Amino acid sequence: MYIIQNAWKSITRNKARNILIGIVALVIAVSSCVALSIRQAAETAKKDTLEGLTITAQISFDRSSQMSSQMEDMKNSGTFDKSSFDFSKIAGESLTLDDYMKYTEAQSDGDSYYYNMTASLDGTGDLEAYNSTSSTSSDTSATSETNNALAAPGGSNSGMGGKGGMSFAAQGDFSLTGYSSYDSMMSLFGQDGTYSITDGVMFDEDTSELTCVISDELATYNNLAVGDTMTLANPNYEDETYTFTICGIYTNASSDAGNSAFAMSDPANNIYLSYNALKAVVDASETAGNTSDDTAVNLTSELQFTYVFSESAHYETFAEKVYDLGLEDTYTVSSQDLASYESSLTPLETLSTMAVWFFLIVLGIGGVILIVLNIFNLRERKYEVGVLTAIGMKKSKVATQFVCELFSITFIAIILGAVIGATVSVPVTNVLLANQVESASASTEELSNNFGKDMSGMGGGTMPGGTSGSGMTGGKQQIMGGRGNAVAAGPVSYIQSVSSATNIVVLLELLGVGLILTIVSSLAAMITIMRYEPLKILSSRS
Repeated sequence: MYIIQNAWKSITRNKARNILIGIVALVIAVSSCVALSIRQAAETAKKDTLEGLTITAQISFDRSSQMSSQMEDMKNSGTFDKSSFDFSKIAGESLTLDDYMKYTEAQSDGDSYYYNMTASLDGTGDLEAYNSTSSTSSDTSATSETNNALAAPGGSNSGMGGKGGMSFAAQGDFSLTGYSSYDSMMSLFGQDGTYSITDGVMFDEDTSELTCVISDELATYNNLAVGDTMTLANPNYEDETYTFTICGIYTNASSDAGNSAFAMSDPANNIYLSYNALKAVVDASETAGNTSDDTAVNLTSELQFTYVFSESAHYETFAEKVYDLGLEDTYTVSSQDLASYESSLTPLETLSTMAVWFFLIVLGIGGVILIVLNIFNLRERKYEVGVLTAIGMKKSKVATQFVCELFSITFIAIILGAVIGATVSVPVTNVLLANQVESASASTEELSNNFGKDMSGMGGGTMPGGTSGSGMTGGKQQIMGGRGNAVAAGPVSYIQSVSSATNIVVLLELLGVGLILTIVSSLAAMITIMRYEPLKILSSRS
């Protein structure tokens, strides 16, 4: 108790000196509070955003690694022979629906999945694809011919899997997407989607009947209405036709016109139906291709399977367990949602890193200043130390008194610094974050200007069926728990602001800062006191 009383008397007796120490400690406390709050805000924003994120993942063939492996083998052999390059190894074998279903066993409770199939067909008779850049049938036909010419080298209508050779199958003017459930259509027709049914109804998600919904643009262009039928043909074999009944017409609120060079990439030519219905068409095409003449080619289709996870930990577990279930290492598990999430954190992560460095610099400089002030303080009070030790007070108690004095001043400064820091931390964080977002956006804009086009979602356009392709903003992102890279799809939506920064964690860290400053700054004084000889101090006083 005597030590504490004596420390308090010393503080009140030397006001000017202690006010100076308090000001230095206050500056350190405010700066540290803001820096620690920025770091904590980044961690909180990351956690909150991730918890509210619906994570989807896909399994895909790792084509690049297979190509690199073959190139490495050729390099090691010392010779490069193009004829020995095995293209089948980089093409990969498509997983079947049964394969995808088997890997759902790696999912956890609360997780789900959905899938869809895409295919392209041509119109027959007067049915023409809508073209946003043209209103004449001649231009549409020209587009169709361009599709076929590009898809089938040499003008051949034969395709892989058919009887006419190994050229690629032609693509039709209409993109058909079959969905397994309404959940799989949420990105289009959900609350945040751009599509909505304006006439008729949506098809039954389990139906095998050839009922579909089409765009209002396509309906108007071809004078079609709900209840009408339309006949589409296999683009590789025009005698193979399928008749669909229109059960609904949707409108697209997006202004995206797709790739005008290809009719099938125009959103107006997207036709939606159930997975079972489109699967029935593909199966029928396979049967027709096996029984028709040599010019027939089966209707080509692509299956997309999406795994949905309720939390990121489930995704990480899934990304490991699928290989235990038999998935070959030539396939990778990736999530574009997590890629977009990580890209959106780029400005916040940069700001957090800067805040940590700022905190360390402030702590280092502040510690040095307090050490210097304590050394001068001790020299001024050298005689006081001699008197206290001469009357029998232990040197450790004298040192403890000095530590108590400094800690009292530091503690008061921390309280004031926490109040001030908590008040300014959120606006300061948001201002600095806005600058980081602006800088990141400016970099993307500069890249776009250099390329002469929008690069915010490089590689990301609209795919058949309205799905988005891979985009790249902020570079490739390594996905948590996966064995491959995924790239953020489309423009990245950066975290623009934070709503809270200072919390109990920051206050505890700030208290730790005060203890560190007290110990470090008083360390020199403690060492000096322990070396003092009281008689020499008293005898040397002039």
